[in-house]
Amino acid sequence: MRKVMMSVACVAVLAGSGVAIGAAKRTAGGYAITRVGLPGDGRGDYVTVDPVGRRLYVTHTTRVHILDLDTLQPIATVEGLDGAHGVALDAAAGHGFVSDGNTNSVKMFDLASGKVLASIAVGTKPDSILRDPASGKIMAFNGDSEDVTVIEPATATVTATIKLPSGPEFSQADGKGKVWANMEETSSIVEIDTATMKVTRTFPLTGCDGPAPLAFDPVNRRLFSGCGNKVMIVTDADSGKVVASVPVGGDPDGIVFDAVRKRAIVANRDKTWTIVAQRGPNSYAVARTLPIDEYAKTIALDPKTHRLFSSTADLVWPPAVTGKKHLPNAQPGTFRLIAVSEK
Repeated sequence: MRKVMMSVACVAVLAGSGVAIGAAKRTAGGYAITRVGLPGDGRGDYVTVDPVGRRLYVTHTTRVHILDLDTLQPIATVEGLDGAHGVALDAAAGHGFVSDGNTNSVKMFDLASGKVLASIAVGTKPDSILRDPASGKIMAFNGDSEDVTVIEPATATVTATIKLPSGPEFSQADGKGKVWANMEETSSIVEIDTATMKVTRTFPLTGCDGPAPLAFDPVNRRLFSGCGNKVMIVTDADSGKVVASVPVGGDPDGIVFDAVRKRAIVANRDKTWTIVAQRGPNSYAVARTLPIDEYAKTIALDPKTHRLFSSTADLVWPPAVTGKKHLPNAQPGTFRLIAVSEK
């Protein structure tokens, strides 16, 4: 996403949930990997960290699991979804927003209880979603309609639609009025000015085939794009120029940047994570390849503890269909959160 040592597994019943889950730890070359089973079927997608409120949001097909970030104990669940992808937080108002891909909507929910408060119609197949700190708006990136739906969180209403040159993938905000998103089909990055909610430019990702995950270094203002041809492309966010290319694993779908430890961690679908050291703004090298569960493909970082989070399940591969991307199903009852910490 290798040889590992499995430690003792323990089983616990989490307080107030009545759900028995297993927590298994193993070591992998200086890293401790903890797996926590979560109820429900299907595979997950984005994992979102709230480092201030100390909450973890794990999307899982028809629900979002809300966990305590430190203990990983359950707090609440957002139910009634049909293709949950990403979560954006308006913490001051106590609201969360989850992109519900199969209903072409964003659901606003209460952060404390998980109760759905509103359903907001957006574009087709919303996936990545974020809150732009500069404008305060929620922005849902719609893959099939190739646009961005801008939502006023206070009223749960749509205020704008931004047309994009192609279908967007992961997105990032700098907190100063710029938002970027990878364009998978055109191998480029689009930039949005959130003061005007308009596209200001598009710059090519030379050497990148099908960029999906995107991370941002706010100090050096570098963007990190994971590409289908097993490279991570580093771009100067201000000039739009490619400054570095680093080999990574197969089919990456998640990247985080740890600004304190100066490293990017790329989550690949091929049972590996690629850990890339930042030697300078334009200089990067692979520090190591970490063996991980297959399809632990998205990743989130707790900047306080430096723990990393992902999710996956035991996979069942259906027969391939010509002309369609070959995607696995999840074996029922095997969905799990993965927490990785450096020892």
